[in-house]
Amino acid sequence: MLKGLVVRPEAMSRNLDHSGGLIVAEAVMVALAPHIGRLKAHDLVYAACRQAIDSNQTLFDVLRADPKVVALLGEDALLRLTSPAEYLGMAPEMVDRILEGR
Repeated sequence: MLKGLVVRPEAMSRNLDHSGGLIVAEAVMVALAPHIGRLKAHDLVYAACRQAIDSNQTLFDVLRADPKVVALLGEDALLRLTSPAEYLGMAPEMVDRILEGR
């Protein structure tokens, strides 16, 4: 299935960056939920996403401007959470399962 696959890291990075961090909004919500509750975290991140789209900013920039979010997560963690390159989800486990079946 993967024979002939050509990986272009620069194109992958460009595609991931295209969303301005919106693609990893769920990671931010999950990180905020223990602090403010799941529903409030969802509403806060949803509003931040809308603001990012409306103002042509990144999700990181919108959330960094919210002192409450920065106080809860810290700017460094917020930067990591809004970086698609840092958000692997289940990918490592999926790759391991595929490789085990070779």
